[in-house]
Amino acid sequence: MAAAAAVGLVGVVVAARMLGAAEPPSRPAPTTTSDVLGPVGRPPPGPSAFGNLVSNWSFEEDLSGWGVIGPATVSQEPPGRTSGSSAAVRATDDQPAQIGLVLPKVVPAARRGSRYVASVWVHSSSPGLKVTLRLAAAGNGMSQASQATETTLPGDTWRRITVSHRIAAAQAALDLQVTAAAVPPGEALLVDEVELRRA
Repeated sequence: MAAAAAVGLVGVVVAARMLGAAEPPSRPAPTTTSDVLGPVGRPPPGPSAFGNLVSNWSFEEDLSGWGVIGPATVSQEPPGRTSGSSAAVRATDDQPAQIGLVLPKVVPAARRGSRYVASVWVHSSSPGLKVTLRLAAAGNGMSQASQATETTLPGDTWRRITVSHRIAAAQAALDLQVTAAAVPPGEALLVDEVELRRA
């Protein structure tokens, strides 16, 4: 009699579990994005997240903050060095001319003794262009010393150039310039991934 009652009770419990009446509600499983190789992690933050003082450094959205040097037009142009777009500075004069981009007062008030390091990736639509990256300081209404690095572009690949500058004035605004000398009419200097950091 007791054995029969026990069997009957087990049957009721099993039936109840099958119907879900006796199970507590379970929590939803956490959602993850994955592909055939497993979970997909978040992409690493861009260089601007690691102390880059140039906010519009990759020209993905627009050209805000940048000015044109010389007789030229500037526009976004694909491809960039790694993806997206770059800034294309195209010569518009009928004679070869110096053209480029300037980011004025990228550091509005640099203190004496502080050191900054800038780098930029450059490309050209024709080989042989001489490109200069310059950090120029101005304070107390007058121009201060500047530092520059120059390279000659091969025309078929991106090249990175770097320059550093230590501020000598008590306080100075720091401009960043990238220029190409004697650019023939219609040819372009491509600029991408501009970085400036306090060293």
